[in-house]
Amino acid sequence: MESREIVVLLAAYNGEKYIREMIDSVLGQDYKNFNLVLSDDGSTDGTKDILEEYAKNYPDIVTHYQSGQRFGSAQKHFMHLLGVFHDAQYVMFCDQDDVWHADKISKTLTRMKELEGDNKDVPILVHTDLRVVDANLKVTSKSFCKSMNLRGKETAFNRFLVQNVVTGCTMMVNRCLVNLAVSSNKEQEVIMHDWWIALIASAFGVIGYISEPTIDYRQHGKNVVGAADIHSFAFVKDSVNTKKMKKSMRNALFQAKMFEVFFGFKLDSKKTIILKQFLSTENSGAIRRNYIYIKYKLLKRGLMRKFAQLLNL
Repeated sequence: MESREIVVLLAAYNGEKYIREMIDSVLGQDYKNFNLVLSDDGSTDGTKDILEEYAKNYPDIVTHYQSGQRFGSAQKHFMHLLGVFHDAQYVMFCDQDDVWHADKISKTLTRMKELEGDNKDVPILVHTDLRVVDANLKVTSKSFCKSMNLRGKETAFNRFLVQNVVTGCTMMVNRCLVNLAVSSNKEQEVIMHDWWIALIASAFGVIGYISEPTIDYRQHGKNVVGAADIHSFAFVKDSVNTKKMKKSMRNALFQAKMFEVFFGFKLDSKKTIILKQFLSTENSGAIRRNYIYIKYKLLKRGLMRKFAQLLNL
């Protein structure tokens, strides 16, 4: 496989139903200077054979990578792939069941290079909105961010400590950011690969956002992370579920601890204070904890999410 400017990583598991559409949409991009790495995590359906077929048919572009390992989760799989294929100038990630718009790579790369300028020593992440579709690609929402009440252009470190707004299958990261992520590659310690990488970018680099969707985000009932309608009863019920909020905040705190271990010494004084204050909430009473959330702007976006977080007794 010829080395190219961008490497696209696809982590698959039992994806035979939709994966051909996904791969075809990547190969059909209007920008061609990329390599596509296909990796299977021990599928029991025909996924592995499909990946091998594409690697044979497109040997100059596609590689079927076989790790010989079983990862058991998308985040561990992707972090492993990032550690192996980290030499490209830029890295993108894709899921097995979506469909990329034909100009996804070119639009994202244009924004990336605008942010980089002549300085490639700054960690940069660019991500986009998504168009939500059903299993048959019928559009159910023109904007994932709006449907989930997320602020896609968020860049603040304190916000990323408690909530991720970057969807991994839309993001491109430059080599500088990849090197930082790889240096902390403890696959078992990562909640989600996109959140971890975005947190690093928010602390030390730049996050760029493209407000238009570049991907059809297929919802078929078996998504690892999916979309919801903020106006639906199910979303409201889920948002105020204090049990789920407690788990969410425990995960955020766990990740923050890992971040302190790997990157605490690199933070500036302001971010160091924010991180330490957030970590202190683990052993704080409700009043003190909520005071810290409010003072340091460590609240999730959305009225219902804020309510559940502050009610998290």
